[in-house]
Amino acid sequence: MEQQRPKLADVARAAGVSRATASRAINGLPGTTDAMRRRVREVAAQLGFEPHAAARALATGRAGSSRPEHIEVLIVDPDPAALSVKPFYGRVLTGATRALAGHDVALQVRQVPAPPSRAGDPPFGQVLINMPAAAAAALRRTRTVALGETAPGIPFVAPDNYGGGHQAATHLVATGRRRVGAVFGPATPCAQERKAGFLRTMAAAGQTVLSVDGDFTRARAYAAMRELLTLEPDLDAVFAACDVSAMGVLQALREAGRKVPDDVAVVSFDGSALAEAADLSSVYMPVEEEAASAISRLLDPALPPAARLPTTLTLRGSS
Repeated sequence: MEQQRPKLADVARAAGVSRATASRAINGLPGTTDAMRRRVREVAAQLGFEPHAAARALATGRAGSSRPEHIEVLIVDPDPAALSVKPFYGRVLTGATRALAGHDVALQVRQVPAPPSRAGDPPFGQVLINMPAAAAAALRRTRTVALGETAPGIPFVAPDNYGGGHQAATHLVATGRRRVGAVFGPATPCAQERKAGFLRTMAAAGQTVLSVDGDFTRARAYAAMRELLTLEPDLDAVFAACDVSAMGVLQALREAGRKVPDDVAVVSFDGSALAEAADLSSVYMPVEEEAASAISRLLDPALPPAARLPTTLTLRGSS
């Protein structure tokens, strides 16, 4: 009778590691140490284990291709100028690049105006940004991590958006603002979490909020702020759901002759370089750390789930 060939599970058992760790060690993937790789490969050689060519190609992401492994940052954003005008994306790429230092994995960026209908040819891994739950679920078969909570089963990394909204509202209440408006964001999880944290905190303080939903662009925020001033000319505070939106809010207030912060306090969210340049009070979220954490989880899926990253309100001259 022909002797049965040893399997990967046999190698993992003999080396005292999980099957996933044995696979990463044999294929030279991130997530294992040099010592672990040597140990697993020695055991594999002793047992006479030979990885199946097709399985090895799938594990390393190089099936039928000589291209280096790459991680794709997939951004869903209909604004064609988004990559150049929204600091968030630049901060994501900064954090991702730092996390890939020393790894033989390339970084690619793809912006699409709407979610793709299918996954296509999956790269080594994908970081999903602004991906709706239904579309994210279709990508579940690939190695993915989302920035912000999406579909069940999709690992994600996110800041404490709700807590940041709470901090902004608490500050405005504490400084005596009573006629509060808000320009919120689109129907993405991060924007909705900020909105919920702000509104619930204001409601708990017995205050109502006059609000308009936006889309994280300056133009839409400018129009929304003009709308709010038409409805309530005596607003004395505004919460903008991101720093880019705050630029439109500030422009509309200047044109209406409303002084910041004497007449109207403005608080934003992101804590980007825009906020610092505009002397804008803004909830800082650690975007670079968020992106780096997502990349680390693509390199090593065995890492434990990430906790929500803390946000901190930085006070400046606008409030």
